[in-house]
Amino acid sequence: MRAMFSRQMLFTAFDSIPAALRFSATVGVLIIVQAAIWMDMIGISIDSVAPILWRFVVREASPLLACMVVIGRSGVAIGTELATMRAGGEIEVLDSHGIDPMTYLVVPRILAMILSIFCLAIIMAATTVVTGYYLGWLMGAIHITWSEFFADIARNINIQDIVFFGSKTLISGGFAGAICCTDGLNIRGAITEVPLVSSRVVIHALTAVFVVSAILSILFYGKLLVFKIG
Repeated sequence: MRAMFSRQMLFTAFDSIPAALRFSATVGVLIIVQAAIWMDMIGISIDSVAPILWRFVVREASPLLACMVVIGRSGVAIGTELATMRAGGEIEVLDSHGIDPMTYLVVPRILAMILSIFCLAIIMAATTVVTGYYLGWLMGAIHITWSEFFADIARNINIQDIVFFGSKTLISGGFAGAICCTDGLNIRGAITEVPLVSSRVVIHALTAVFVVSAILSILFYGKLLVFKIG
């Protein structure tokens, strides 16, 4: 189990860092460009974008992007691998040797996906904020120094956002990992079903991630998107 967990962490977390950096840098660029446009339209200085950028990144962008990277890159691979093992009879062979497939194959992969999404979300949040600031500074839209920008972010950090970030990444990662493994193992044994698993895994896992995100938003903030609940 330790060896399986280590290999899965290497593939799911470490090998996904370049893709995560590219995605988060692009999102940072998009956020700061759109913020500059809209704040200029309503006459607000973009120097005050730090709290908005931080809250959007921590509450929504980085957890969802981390889930998408892991599901698209590793979730599909996990589902396809387990489906191939099921179709080839390897699951039954493990079971006949007294090795519990759930303990040996599923649990390490779910734990690796949970930790990978959590770690990648932190990396992506930091990258998005840094990229957004420096692009805004290069465009001449942000005039404050990095220390002042970071101080604005630090003043807006609260425990609720940190707990929400942790809950969202860990719970979403658990659901995504369980769904990827379940969809891979639930084929009926025909090798022709293996190619269908990849699309099924992505749809089911992403649906679960968005549902979890919506439920947690309601529980933590009493809001669904911008609509007040209750």
